[in-house]
Amino acid sequence: MKSSLSDIKAISFDVDGTLWDFEDALARGLEAALREVRLIDPEGTEGLTVDHLDQAWMVERDRQWGTITDLVKLRHDAMRRAFADIDTPNKDLANRATDAYLEERNRNSRPFADVVPGLEALHGMYTLGTLTNGSMRPERLGLEMFFDFIVMSVEHGGIEKPDPRIFEIAVREARCEPHELLHVGDHIDYDVRGANDAGVRSVWLNRKGESSVRGVKPDLEVTSLSELADSLLGIKTQ
Repeated sequence: MKSSLSDIKAISFDVDGTLWDFEDALARGLEAALREVRLIDPEGTEGLTVDHLDQAWMVERDRQWGTITDLVKLRHDAMRRAFADIDTPNKDLANRATDAYLEERNRNSRPFADVVPGLEALHGMYTLGTLTNGSMRPERLGLEMFFDFIVMSVEHGGIEKPDPRIFEIAVREARCEPHELLHVGDHIDYDVRGANDAGVRSVWLNRKGESSVRGVKPDLEVTSLSELADSLLGIKTQ
């Protein structure tokens, strides 16, 4: 751990995959969307799979990268693309699929078990905020009481991590210098590389025990927010 972490005044947290299990909620949401459209049009959607829905999202996201200001619309556009790809272009199906996806995803939106204890330990000692490319807000996870600022890509013209400009916005919101902000996230490129390139300190929240990436070095690697809190509080008391 670098000694510079003793200078940290604020911490920004990625949201999806860091504060809550987005991957599980995503999978459940896509399964719900698929069930919904198969009930409505079993023949027209016979060849449709979750992989099709996921691939259409990635294609549409790449197509709109840097300009995304409405993630619900993006999800709807991806659904329409998926249906067009199987020769079933149907706007109503896309609407129903999007609604089913969002309902199921939101039903499964809850923080990881370590998040509340970790935030409770850090709250009051640092200025805390969120910095996300996604659409999940802290209040939907029951975490709004912990955060002093919220930075969402969709509210800043679609500027997304790892673009240094979105980290600069977080620095301004946190009212500190870049080296005084610590960014915590699960994505080695978007979160760690992005923070490093912006002159912000970085923590890789490596929940899955993944291998590190050559050339990308976080200031700290942890497996939970509780471990992060223990590490930072240890510095505070030195």
